[in-house]
Amino acid sequence: MTEPNLPRAILSIQDVYTRSLIISALTKYLPSIDILSINSPSTDTPNIITSSRPSLTLYWQEYEDLDFSHLLVNPQTTLANSYCIRKGLIRKAQLSQLLHKHVIKNPESILTRAVPETWLFEVPHVEYLDEALEDVFEVLRDCEANQISDSAENNERRKKNFILKPNLVNKGAEVVIFESVNQLRAIFERDSSSSGPLEQTNNEVAADSMENFSDQVSNDEISDEDESMFHIREWVIQRYISNPRLINDRKFHIRAYVLAISNIKVYLHKDMLALFALKPYDPENIHNTLSHLTNTCLQINQAEYVESEQVKLFWELKEKANGSSIIPVQDLNSIFDQIKDILRECFKAVVGEVTQFMPWENAFELFGFDFIVDENNQVYILEANSFPDFKQTGSRLSYVITKLFEGTVALAVVPFFNRSLAIATEERNQDVNSENRFVLVFERNIRIPNNDSVK
Repeated sequence: MTEPNLPRAILSIQDVYTRSLIISALTKYLPSIDILSINSPSTDTPNIITSSRPSLTLYWQEYEDLDFSHLLVNPQTTLANSYCIRKGLIRKAQLSQLLHKHVIKNPESILTRAVPETWLFEVPHVEYLDEALEDVFEVLRDCEANQISDSAENNERRKKNFILKPNLVNKGAEVVIFESVNQLRAIFERDSSSSGPLEQTNNEVAADSMENFSDQVSNDEISDEDESMFHIREWVIQRYISNPRLINDRKFHIRAYVLAISNIKVYLHKDMLALFALKPYDPENIHNTLSHLTNTCLQINQAEYVESEQVKLFWELKEKANGSSIIPVQDLNSIFDQIKDILRECFKAVVGEVTQFMPWENAFELFGFDFIVDENNQVYILEANSFPDFKQTGSRLSYVITKLFEGTVALAVVPFFNRSLAIATEERNQDVNSENRFVLVFERNIRIPNNDSVK
């Protein structure tokens, strides 16, 4: 039986790949830590979790498994891998609103040009679609202009396209590009027999959306017939970046792993990914999903999918096999600097809104931020994801995720356990620093108001 006064880590991460990397990172830097996976049968588990003797405990679990009430009242002895409240960051509509608010107060911010124009689009039922369209008059205006452009002869006006995204769902699910009101209307008027965006099943909601809930909603509370579910009915419309920077005629987006620690330091992992579309970019055919959407999960079952071609290290883009440049080094450095600046301003925008983002002292979290670059080397932030898919690197770049978790343990977990462990020698700390692939982008001491309960 585990001694209750020993430092310990309690894991309940469902994905075997991710769980193995966490365990490996913990044992590398904290070899004396006692690790318990509560996915495995253990009669000792209740005694370990409920022991009255104080012991430093790391809870690295799925969001819905974390006991935030316990964490709230034990800030000095417990550490969690997720913040309780972070919907202002991971929900597309809330993030857009907070960034817009920040830009109004700080017109010199890089966010003034780094955030695609975004509209909240609430459709509680298809019968209210016309009413919802009245609230996005700029979208209506440009869609009407697109229609006029189609009918005009020799009109060289570039169409202004839009992209519709569910507020919560990630991995490219239910994302649609459109250029006309009729196309948008068709999305919400699919036959009831089809599994369209308004008819997600309970299992789909649980798989795609549950990881992004800031309010812990059980599967039992989600009904297949409930057409008023907020997380299904809220969407965002973004102005589509129609002039993306291309490599070999293919569009790509950048996945950046971001670590937020306590209240609060924010680090960017240097080894970002470049995720490519499967098909050549075709601006005239916005319905070719594999040409316009770069999400790996949409491609992996396609016969043409080649991991080494679709998933690359961002810094690999600086050279070809013959030594010539794909993207000049100065452009890569500029993109990286812009991403650092965008992240800094993004967290400036959200940390002051405690009902939307509350960084607890005894928590940390890994986020996946997505960015796109246009043909003028301008970087745009697309979204932020909690519990990102760490397997999308594939086998060739799996070392990136290994270093990601090792750096996370070094920066977020080791200092927590150093309060009582004597193993953190100066030599080991130097080893931690030498292998760290993170760069600090934001730091602020946030005073969190007292809370009587956690919802």
